[in-house]
Amino acid sequence: MSKPVLCSLEVVYVQIYMSTVESNIQMWSSNISPKTRRGILRRAVFSEEQRKELERTFRRQKYISKTDRNKLAADLSLKESQVKIWFQNRRMKWRNCKEKEVHNIRSPMDELMAQGLAQEETSQTHSNAKTESASPQRSTRDT
Repeated sequence: MSKPVLCSLEVVYVQIYMSTVESNIQMWSSNISPKTRRGILRRAVFSEEQRKELERTFRRQKYISKTDRNKLAADLSLKESQVKIWFQNRRMKWRNCKEKEVHNIRSPMDELMAQGLAQEETSQTHSNAKTESASPQRSTRDT
């Protein structure tokens, strides 16, 4: 059997493919630190002090200006993007908590209506019990 003959375009294609495979293998090998991998971000873990200062700032202002963000990042030894993303995530958490409170808290009218319905149900239950005990039970001989 003879070896297949590749044209020059196929040779170039195979070379490009092999170099891509090799670079992918190098990129994903375990001896390369995550910082050198492009596009892969690790979750930031904030210290207690950083978190408290971020929360304190958030209580004062829900939206932080670029200058304040840069200053806060420098003070806390964080990247500006970390502070920016922390504020975005914190605002989302804040909104979700507000929505839950709105759904969980009844208006005074809702509360009165719920109490009225509960009283109505208990009074109906008591009146049904009285009616059943007061009416004579029919025996099987009566039919």
